[in-house]
Amino acid sequence: MTPRRIAIGLLIGAVVAACVIAWQLLKPLPPPEHEAFSTLGTTGVVEGPGGHAYQFIAAPNLTWTAARDAAARLTWHGHHGYLATITSAAEHRFVTAKVFGQAFTDVTYLGGRQTAPREWRWVTGPEGREDGGKGRLFWTGDENGHVENHQFANWQPPAFQHGGRWDARKVCCVTIYSYGFPQFSTSTGDGYWEEGVAGYLVEWGG
Repeated sequence: MTPRRIAIGLLIGAVVAACVIAWQLLKPLPPPEHEAFSTLGTTGVVEGPGGHAYQFIAAPNLTWTAARDAAARLTWHGHHGYLATITSAAEHRFVTAKVFGQAFTDVTYLGGRQTAPREWRWVTGPEGREDGGKGRLFWTGDENGHVENHQFANWQPPAFQHGGRWDARKVCCVTIYSYGFPQFSTSTGDGYWEEGVAGYLVEWGG
């Protein structure tokens, strides 16, 4: 084989190798939620302490308002449901262990909202009737904020973003969201597909 043919063969091999590498880099990646989250269907009702009960309802891409209204139509032992208000570390541990177990879901609506800039309240259930119907204030501020009156909050570090679609000034609602362990996060509440709403958590009792 002549040196020229050897050179041409090496060049063709290099081009083919470069094309393979480029294809690997450019091919579509699987959606992140397929890697990070389990697909959790609607669970059974789980009875908790103090006469409360909880249920995860699978409802992909639902709005927060629709979830609130749907939760209110559900009954258990004569009680009307409401979007869950997680008001203590013990309640948070119970919900994550008994309702979700190891099936960490994508965005799950809770009954909290940003009712004024940097003002986060529980607005459903018994807590929603407090403070003249404005709801129980549990957090003021963003990632540098603080709990109010010995309340409970367990925010993920990226829950409050600055800029973009999920800017802290634009989000409305409290969710459970998990990268390894479920914590509080924020949502636009409009069911936008890219947000990955998986459903909502219903609570009874109170």
